[in-house]
Amino acid sequence: MVKRAEIFFNALRLPTDFVATASAFFVARAIRLDPTFLANFQSPANTNLDFGDFTKLVALASGGLILIFAVNGMYRMRSRNLGRDFRQIIFLVAAWLLILTAYFFFRREFFFSRLALVYVGILSVFFILAGRILVRFFQRIFWQAGIGVTKILVIGTNPNSLVLGNFLAGNPRFRFAGFVEVACPRLRSGGKLPHAFPKNPIGEIADLEKIVRRREIGEIILASRKLSHEKMRELLAFCRVNHIGFSFVPDLLEVPQKNVEVDEVAGIPLISLRPTPLNGWGRVGKRIFDFFGSLFFLILTAPIWLVTAIAIKLDSRGPVFFVRKDDGSKVVRIGKHGRAFGFVKFRSMRAKSDSLRYSRELAAQNTRRNSPLVKIENDPRITRVGKFIRKYSIDELPQLLNVLTGKMSLVGPRPHLPEEVAKYRAHHRRVLGIKPGITGLGQISGRSDLDFEEEVALDTWYIEHWSIWLDLKILWKTIGVVLFPKHRE
Repeated sequence: MVKRAEIFFNALRLPTDFVATASAFFVARAIRLDPTFLANFQSPANTNLDFGDFTKLVALASGGLILIFAVNGMYRMRSRNLGRDFRQIIFLVAAWLLILTAYFFFRREFFFSRLALVYVGILSVFFILAGRILVRFFQRIFWQAGIGVTKILVIGTNPNSLVLGNFLAGNPRFRFAGFVEVACPRLRSGGKLPHAFPKNPIGEIADLEKIVRRREIGEIILASRKLSHEKMRELLAFCRVNHIGFSFVPDLLEVPQKNVEVDEVAGIPLISLRPTPLNGWGRVGKRIFDFFGSLFFLILTAPIWLVTAIAIKLDSRGPVFFVRKDDGSKVVRIGKHGRAFGFVKFRSMRAKSDSLRYSRELAAQNTRRNSPLVKIENDPRITRVGKFIRKYSIDELPQLLNVLTGKMSLVGPRPHLPEEVAKYRAHHRRVLGIKPGITGLGQISGRSDLDFEEEVALDTWYIEHWSIWLDLKILWKTIGVVLFPKHRE
């Protein structure tokens, strides 16, 4: 699981590379136009571009190199080896220079000096590498402070486990929690392990849940061949439900086709099963999409907010927004990884009537008795205006503020009440792996009439198959569902 700090530093490489490349152009220009610099090796040069045109050229060329880097995986959300980076930077910068040279050749013009382009290539390599070293330096400072560090548990005690354990123990971006034994009679009888490990196993797989919770494990690596396929799938399900990263040494599972990353750790191939594409750059892209999307919808729906607020005040006594419960405490919903956040909606019920939802009279009208959720048919607490704004989902517009602040997403699983989440079964908690959304597959596939298990299945499919295009498709269909509702909420 890629942490927020790691996403930040990995994303920081992109603007750092751009600035480094642009700087190489300006330094090369200054060197080539300086008549005193390397006077014995170069003839004076003139440029046919003024500073403004040169700046445009620099921006386009630097952007082109960033694109080449991106296509070749230079911005993968994984910690990269600087030696490998250096070799790849040299190769890609050389390819980029060939493309630039070909471009100017076919246009039959050059901005002022071919020798300057050689300077640009050499300086770009060293500036980019220097920038990445600087980013890594600050990242290590964060790791030493415990920020962005992942606690890893290795399952298995074998030579591969030993290599992985030694590597993790010596890497500052990880906190190696130890080994978990699958089944070891010698350990139970007090004998020694057959391999020399840095320390004895901290427990057995039967105690995995206790170990994970006690040591706050963020990722599990399965390096044992002793588990049956059924047990391995149970382990994967455990990691998904508890939002723990999961990797394994190959040939232990049938590798799925979705959300798989192959990496190498200490010479051992390691396959990571990502729970969702919403990790790394996917997470960054969705956040950008949510921020600008919520801002757009806030501006677009501003007149509706004003009319709704006036109508609510004229229709019944009480606040415009539903942000406080009857006892004065904040209204909260459960978000990503089970964290509670402040929730806001337009008030659609009579004031001070929220706590009545669990009264004997209303509980008898609950239409979702076989699920953790509570849905009251013909709820008498709803006001006249409330009935209208619920029908057209106007009451949910203030949730755009939650999206803008990063607590929710435009598209995702619906956020539920703490008392509802407390009744979740283990597989239900899979939907807590990402931020909740204002709309989602459930909302365009039946809304409140959908069975809870069907809703969870749809949300799980969305989590595993997310893309920006899928979000756009769901938002487009949501407009039709809102404007032409089949059922009253």
